Amino acid sequence: MRSMKMFVNMNSKFQCANTTCLPFVIIVTSNVLGCEVACLMRSQCKAATFYRSITICQLFNDIIDLNGNMLIHTDATSMSVINGTRFPSESISTQITTTTTTTSTTTTATTTTTTTTSTTSTTTTSTTTTSTRTTSTTATTTTTTTTTSTTTTADSDPVGSGEIRSDPASDLLTWVVVNPQVLKSHIFRLSTGLEVLYNDDIPRSSSPISHEITSCLESNNLIFKKNLYRFFSKDTSLVLLKNPGNNIQWLFDGNLNDVYGNYNGQLFNTTNVTWMSPGYAGYGSAIRFTANSYMIINRDLNLSSVRLTVSAWIWLPNTLSSNVYFPLFSYCPASSTDMCLHMIIKNTIFLGYFSDDLTGSTVLKFNQWYHVAFIHDPLLFKQSVYLNGILNGIRVPNSPFHGNANYTTIGAVPLLSGFTLQNGFIDKLTFAARIKNTSELLDEATLVAYFSFDNTYNDNGPNQMIKITFISTSFDSQGRFNQCLLLNNLANLSYFQIDGLYYLGQTNYSYSFSLWIYPFNNNGTILQVSSTSWCIPMIGYDSFGHLTIQTKGLSGIYSITYTSGTILLNQWTNIILTYSNTNGLQLFLNGLFINGYNSDYSYSASNNSLNTIILGNSITLNNCSSSMTQIVPSQFQGKIDEFKIFSRELSLDDITELAQGTTYYTYGSSSLWKFDNNTFDSLSNLNGTAINSPSYIASGITGNGYALKLIRNNNQYVTISTYKNFANVSFTVEMWIYPTSLSNNIDYGLFSQYGSSTTDNSLHLIIRNNILLMGFYADDLPCTTTLSINTWYHVAFVYDYRSRSQLVYLNGNQDCLRTSAGPFLGTSGSIYIGTFMLVQGNFQYFDGYIDNVELNMRVKTNSEILTDATLTTWHSFDNISLIDSGPLGLTRTYSNVTLVPGKVNQALSFNSSLSFYQVSGFVLLGIPNNPYSMSLWVTRTSTGGGILIHLSTQTNGTGWCAALMGFRSTGEIIVINWYGGTGTEIVGPILSINIWIHIAMTYSPTNGLILYINGINYGTTGSRSYGAPGQNVFLTLGNFLGGTSCNKTSITSDPYVGYLDEFRVYSRELSAADVYGLANP
Repeated sequence: MRSMKMFVNMNSKFQCANTTCLPFVIIVTSNVLGCEVACLMRSQCKAATFYRSITICQLFNDIIDLNGNMLIHTDATSMSVINGTRFPSESISTQITTTTTTTSTTTTATTTTTTTTSTTSTTTTSTTTTSTRTTSTTATTTTTTTTTSTTTTADSDPVGSGEIRSDPASDLLTWVVVNPQVLKSHIFRLSTGLEVLYNDDIPRSSSPISHEITSCLESNNLIFKKNLYRFFSKDTSLVLLKNPGNNIQWLFDGNLNDVYGNYNGQLFNTTNVTWMSPGYAGYGSAIRFTANSYMIINRDLNLSSVRLTVSAWIWLPNTLSSNVYFPLFSYCPASSTDMCLHMIIKNTIFLGYFSDDLTGSTVLKFNQWYHVAFIHDPLLFKQSVYLNGILNGIRVPNSPFHGNANYTTIGAVPLLSGFTLQNGFIDKLTFAARIKNTSELLDEATLVAYFSFDNTYNDNGPNQMIKITFISTSFDSQGRFNQCLLLNNLANLSYFQIDGLYYLGQTNYSYSFSLWIYPFNNNGTILQVSSTSWCIPMIGYDSFGHLTIQTKGLSGIYSITYTSGTILLNQWTNIILTYSNTNGLQLFLNGLFINGYNSDYSYSASNNSLNTIILGNSITLNNCSSSMTQIVPSQFQGKIDEFKIFSRELSLDDITELAQGTTYYTYGSSSLWKFDNNTFDSLSNLNGTAINSPSYIASGITGNGYALKLIRNNNQYVTISTYKNFANVSFTVEMWIYPTSLSNNIDYGLFSQYGSSTTDNSLHLIIRNNILLMGFYADDLPCTTTLSINTWYHVAFVYDYRSRSQLVYLNGNQDCLRTSAGPFLGTSGSIYIGTFMLVQGNFQYFDGYIDNVELNMRVKTNSEILTDATLTTWHSFDNISLIDSGPLGLTRTYSNVTLVPGKVNQALSFNSSLSFYQVSGFVLLGIPNNPYSMSLWVTRTSTGGGILIHLSTQTNGTGWCAALMGFRSTGEIIVINWYGGTGTEIVGPILSINIWIHIAMTYSPTNGLILYINGINYGTTGSRSYGAPGQNVFLTLGNFLGGTSCNKTSITSDPYVGYLDEFRVYSRELSAADVYGLANP
């Protein structure tokens, strides 16, 4: 029995003045009793404080003198355990175990069976034992007996230890049912209204006494026990956690509400907060919390396993350092390693799990707005931080974050000690239960406003600016895209105005404008920027009718004029103005660079004030007089469409994308050299020329066609003489390589463009010292993984111009990363495949095979590259063709199959003994011990056995051959791992007919073969080798063809009868999360 007493002090809280009294946990509970029970159920709890208005309970383990550390607080009730009354002093745990054994016997003609048992033990008081059936196949006849043992273990006191469980619901429910005697010691006083626990009509007093509870427990009243479990799940920290909504946003426009109404905040403590008006977007407000007050969201979330992105606009206070921090967002149940998720600003961005943290690379400046973003990715096991849309730090944590709190705080990390708190202002804090990609974060941070003018004046950008004015304007149905803005007032009174622009008021800060114009004449001001003290027409026409852009530098206004031609009337033209302190002012028309101003790179802003943009007119003529500007300040007559304002300098690929309908890259933005006995570019016109007669080998990585064979000693390579621009743009280069020789201190060129032997003028993607390297010349990124000869590798090289990042991937996984790289500046040179020039005339050649070289003038995402590297084939069965939908485009043949309604769109029907579907050219699947995964949807239309997946080295199903997946005659689904002529089975359930069921199998040498049913792990062989034939294989669905005598263990020789959909094969072991995603399309 455990006995405890508590001393209660109303209207008081701990002031933390004379001792350290940070709570060791904070929970959400509906009443003071729940707070008291939560403390009494933890042996380390010495005291607690309950705040009535926000239903928050703080638990303390270090309060020695209750009365000596009190402060009057009308919203709080504090209590402490009376010294010497707790018995026993710590929890005593025992284990109660029940075991169920099921035995089944099956007689077959060809198998002998052994049972392998694996035991997994954890450091808690729970142990799970699982028996997995494994079948070794020989040519004998025997009887198979399978025994399955299940052990259920319950902690005798799951709450006495004071730990928060990862799955408290199942722990507590099991415990309540099997441990009524221990439970009685915890329930000595309950609040009024506890009759709901009984769920019957028997009247009881408002304060049920303990013997009534004891009676219900001893009578095995399961309804009472389950409702008691629900009571504790609601009123203590042992809560039923649930995942958050997909999007939450707090605008802080005078309140703490979530704009979606689901996660409204409450102010902790009554100390006033400070509001700044307007906020970043020029309207509303931003909030600054004080050292003693912060916002709390007492909705239950489960962020430990949720992929999430948190972003916000922040205004930094005057003093921050490594020991002075500005807290933004925390989900922190305990101040221990990997238990406290917190996002704060020190002098840099900081994403922490507690003693397992990521620090950003940039020291922030005070008294200005920043956009910050934090990414917690438990699936890919990464921490990332972004500053103004640019990656500022990335890290693999030491261990996963595994805290489960039932509250979230903004403006404080209550359990974090040893630091001085200095709050700044927060605006537009956004939570997304997913990983936002680089483009999204960059637009969120730098797309200031976007006006499509599609019958609306609303801002469609992330800031949704609302300070809009429009005079004598209308919409025209003949826009560049949909509708557009029409300015055609003959009295020169038309204009469109946006107020509240912050970054245009910052000296030397980058900005860009993009818009389409349809002029009726060559006159007027198209775009003007102004404040209370100045005015600059930035885009418009000079007195000669020439398009002109200009800005104001330290020495006055400077401009660029388009003099080599005129803007055509009554036609759409895209105009882009960019500015940065590095490249100065630049003009682009229809995606083409026109000119830049090289004498002044400064931008003299208007005293850090908020600015105004006016489209179509200049309405402050005294400040915009013609004597100060080349642009005539007057009415523009015409149409304007797709107007975008950016707080960054746009890259060339940004500009190309915005100038839709025009061609910047003469030969297209993507190229693919398949090397199928030629050097043609199959996507564009960048055809190559073979130098020194390289040859081609049959099959290549696709198992069909060819691959380029280069011999280093013969100086062989491919050159593309047509110039391709890689300067100041993003790009991705991918290829398959098979090195036949490698040596240290020797460079092997893969893909290159040589301009000169100066910094950032020689692009080279190479192998150096047996590892991959991406270089621009004296600006290089070496990787870490050592390559081997006679092995196929997928390699990808990515340059992200927006974030100035070099990234290299090996077999779909990021191998190395470098920020603050480049950009590449070379403006001349041929493309080389299979060599590069270290210096002029000094070529370094590759030795081996190269296949499927692909160039994309954009950043491919992590998931795209992983798919390119490891999705061997994908058959959606939405139509029947001879090329699959995967990146390799494997060849397939079929017979007697038809299309039917499927799980996703269409499916394939196998309804004849002659039905089959065969895919050829699996290179990696034919390599021993190479990881693989297969996934498909199955609907059986008849019972009995049959083959689903069959491998062979011959098209007729013979040669080296083996069944991988199929059905026993009794209907169980079987998957098999083969090694040395012996098959190890995993026996699944009997699949019902006429129901779609997702089946997946994954293999790696470490984990062996795993069977998944509807996304759930059903069984595993444990660590196993995979015995493949060492050559390309054919995969046949639904039929053995001529291979009915091939290895198949207990799978019958019958053809499959039913439907198949969404068949995929991967050259990697899919994770459980990957399989779950495929099973839940």
